[in-house]
Amino acid sequence: MKIIEWNCQGAFRKKNNKILALKPDILVVTECESEVKLEFGKSTEKPNDFFWYGNGHKGIGIFSYCDYKFELLKEFNPKFSYIIPLKVSDKKSSFLLFAIWAKDNVENPEIGYITQVWLALEYYSRLLNLNSIFIGDFNSNQIWDDKHKVNYNHTAVVEFFKRNDIFSLYHEQNKVAHGQEKEHTFHMYRKIEKPYHIDYCFASSEFLKTGFDIQLCKPNEWLEHSDHVPMIIQLNKPQKKMELNNSLLDNIIHKTNKLNSLTITKFDKIINQIKTKATKYDFKQKQEEKMEIFEAMERIIEIDKHITELIKNGY
Repeated sequence: MKIIEWNCQGAFRKKNNKILALKPDILVVTECESEVKLEFGKSTEKPNDFFWYGNGHKGIGIFSYCDYKFELLKEFNPKFSYIIPLKVSDKKSSFLLFAIWAKDNVENPEIGYITQVWLALEYYSRLLNLNSIFIGDFNSNQIWDDKHKVNYNHTAVVEFFKRNDIFSLYHEQNKVAHGQEKEHTFHMYRKIEKPYHIDYCFASSEFLKTGFDIQLCKPNEWLEHSDHVPMIIQLNKPQKKMELNNSLLDNIIHKTNKLNSLTITKFDKIINQIKTKATKYDFKQKQEEKMEIFEAMERIIEIDKHITELIKNGY
């Protein structure tokens, strides 16, 4: 299968013919317009399936031009609004696709950009043992490590992936370290003399074992359309369906199992209430209830950190 990722720098409907001529099976477009503006069948070739998440003007668009269908995971957390977890499946196979557009966080700058990616990986940690692809505009490179907290910078994210047997296809194929890339995905102000490597495709080792190829398009062919160039990935499709229960409850159970035993004992009633609400959400999927569950679980986790610290200090 051919997966193409591209930050189109907006107005995708006016420039999609060039990228669609490359015949992607799955196309991931950041800074993409919503379905209303894309005008499928008129301004944009109609895909077999499509998912978009954004703010009304720009977001992430994921297009399927093959038999694959998309299903948003119920544990999707809008706190990590531009890290979109999708189950991708056809009749014979399935895998997880995380479409990523790492942005700033106006309300809390300290958790924007690559830090948000790290926090999202921690949140979705129960899924990382499944066959997965993480692809998009990470807006990050190891050369900027000192601009972020050590535990949450680019190197920390790469190590997080590595601990879960997930690797950058570009770096694996080209045998190059992060921060020492010879090709670039982004040219600031569309100037050839201002190059950076900030788009990535990380994939589970199962994809690497069956063979892959990754190529970056030439900037002189694309800079008139965007400050990013497309990334083209060829992968073999998985041979089977993965075992995944698309459930918010499973996410909550995973997180409560990691709590200190004292926290579980002291807050047993509240934890059970959270689980009950998560079960109801899995059936009814009311967004307001989902946000209440997230907020309650975050408070429990924060309390657990304090309890664990107190125990560590001998209290």
